[in-house]
Amino acid sequence: MKTIIATIKEGHLSNIRSGKKTNEMRKTCPKETPFRVLCCQSQSGGRILAEFVVREPARCLPRIYPVEVMKACIPMSVAEAYAGDGQVWFWDVTDMIDYCSTPGYKVRHISEFGLSRPPQSWCYVEELGR
Repeated sequence: MKTIIATIKEGHLSNIRSGKKTNEMRKTCPKETPFRVLCCQSQSGGRILAEFVVREPARCLPRIYPVEVMKACIPMSVAEAYAGDGQVWFWDVTDMIDYCSTPGYKVRHISEFGLSRPPQSWCYVEELGR
């Protein structure tokens, strides 16, 4: 399974970690599924606080579906403005692990993956030392 690091705003990541947000909306998506997402909180100095697996992302083109937007915890107007005339993907959050509250896990850092700064959106990474 491919692994990516995705930079996610603090409020959205909090909603993912709490289980309230079950979809992550992005303009692009990895080609191979399933894929593992390591969640780097934006403005956190590169801390990775959670992870989840995306089994089958949903592609929305040219119209956005209200149910997907509701699961992403964003207003429809924001989703439509983000998508513009292009496509968007909804990554279905499954198998979520909160590193801060799950025994046996610890907060990680992007430097463990050879990165010096968080990706603008997301990037592929390999586990170093595996």
